[in-house]
Amino acid sequence: GVRATIARNPNTSKEILELLAKDKNFWVRESVAENPNLTKEIFEILAKDKESLVREYIAKNLNIPKKVLEILAKDENWIVRASVAENTNTPKEIFEILAKDESLNVHITIAQNPNTPKEILEILANDKNLYVRASVAENLKTPKESLEFLAKDEDSNVRIIIAQNPNTPKEILEILSKDEDPSVRASATKALKI
Repeated sequence: GVRATIARNPNTSKEILELLAKDKNFWVRESVAENPNLTKEIFEILAKDKESLVREYIAKNLNIPKKVLEILAKDENWIVRASVAENTNTPKEIFEILAKDESLNVHITIAQNPNTPKEILEILANDKNLYVRASVAENLKTPKESLEFLAKDEDSNVRIIIAQNPNTPKEILEILSKDEDPSVRASATKALKI
């Protein structure tokens, strides 16, 4: 509707955005959450919204203040916490909070974020869940030590992903080219020829 369009417009005044942040229709509030020009006060209002979808959208806003991200990193809804993990501007301290989250989906999202700090990726490389380790293996920012560690993973799918990661060093690819699993060997051999 019209209010949602106004809410999304980056030229909408702060006063109007503040009114729309309290709109009775959640899709209007969700549209406000997507606006790049929100004040700290509007971010705080939307971070407390009763609709988790609004909190999810505000968590993805690249201009969200650190203080508000911190609140949302502890949200009751895992999708909101995963949205914080997805935000490429999430600071290291908040990734540290999220790395302790009990949600598998939050861990996977952290591992997929291209701006996740190397220290957090190192922690997640040891995760008991295959999908988390696979996501770390796929991340282009995963440090060499973690790639080396994951190249010895018990699951061949993780080793295949390591072989397909363009940042995997040649020496690791050479080890993988001698792997017991034929698919790992094939992926590593192909990567060595590139």
